[in-house]
Amino acid sequence: MHILLENYFKFIKRLIPHKTGGISVGLDIGPAECKLVAISKNNNSFELKDLMVEPVSGGNINQTIGKILKRIKYPYQTLYTAVSGRGTLIRYIDMPRMSFDELLMSFDIEADKYFPFPRDQIYSDCYILDPQGKGKQMSVMIAASRREMIDQRMKLLSELGIQADFIGINPVALTNAFNVLGFNEEKEVKSATAVALLDMGESVSTLTILVDKLPRFTRDIFIGGQDFTKKISNALGVSFDEAEKLKSNPNKENEEKILAACEDALMNMGLEIKLSFDYFSTEKNTDISYLLLTGGASLLKGIPEFFQKKLDVKVSLWDPLSRIVLSKDLPIKEAQEKSLTLGVALGLAFYDYD
Repeated sequence: MHILLENYFKFIKRLIPHKTGGISVGLDIGPAECKLVAISKNNNSFELKDLMVEPVSGGNINQTIGKILKRIKYPYQTLYTAVSGRGTLIRYIDMPRMSFDELLMSFDIEADKYFPFPRDQIYSDCYILDPQGKGKQMSVMIAASRREMIDQRMKLLSELGIQADFIGINPVALTNAFNVLGFNEEKEVKSATAVALLDMGESVSTLTILVDKLPRFTRDIFIGGQDFTKKISNALGVSFDEAEKLKSNPNKENEEKILAACEDALMNMGLEIKLSFDYFSTEKNTDISYLLLTGGASLLKGIPEFFQKKLDVKVSLWDPLSRIVLSKDLPIKEAQEKSLTLGVALGLAFYDYD
């Protein structure tokens, strides 16, 4: 996955000198909050050295990141970030087997037919998922982002005095984190032919299906935590802020009411997931038997059980901090509370490590 990330948006990365070693930092910039993690590697284990989560107030992302940077304890040599949502696209195609250099030439000529955006308005790249394969066909992942998204992100970071060593796409970063860290129920996941990873964000949830630890399907579902919060607010007659608190920390008396309030949104999300599973199973002749949930919206109590019943697959939460050593200097309680939201930031920080 390290090599996969290296090829992502390398046009952008080529503009910035690459650094290695020391503390590696991943910065996940979201619409509701920004998350920064700083990690180091010791032999085969990773240590979370620093963690900052800051809510975005009044839509001022610059100010939010500025607050985070003032609090970071460790001097860092590398910083990686990503973009996501509308304006980004990941697709998977089969092509005649060729070298990577040949693929780049072919991709440069034929890229227009893969994306709904005009070529002069996007940054794009491609990667061979099975470079060691022997068949006549090979699997290729292609990706694109609107230039304005990348340019705005670069401008934002530059104004804050940050040199970003890499800009990628959130789903790839999350896949990277999963490949590096694995899963607590490793044997069960390994026995699954295909594993699905659902990152449940504030406004969009991203579904990625992996086969042999490599992504083979990615799509955005535009349902997320904000939809749940609005449903809870309306059903319980409380403010949006109070509903937000109840969503992740309900009392026992409200648990069933809160889940019931979100049922319509969850049903719609479940339907979209099932349609994706059915499409993938038909196209690839491979069934998905395990769904892992992560992201802030996955904190809603009862979600794994709900999806397991509706989708008829094994469902579990994926906690990316479960296999990382936490520094003694960290606010442990905050780290544990935010653990499910840190997958993208960690995946970006892992870019430095094989």
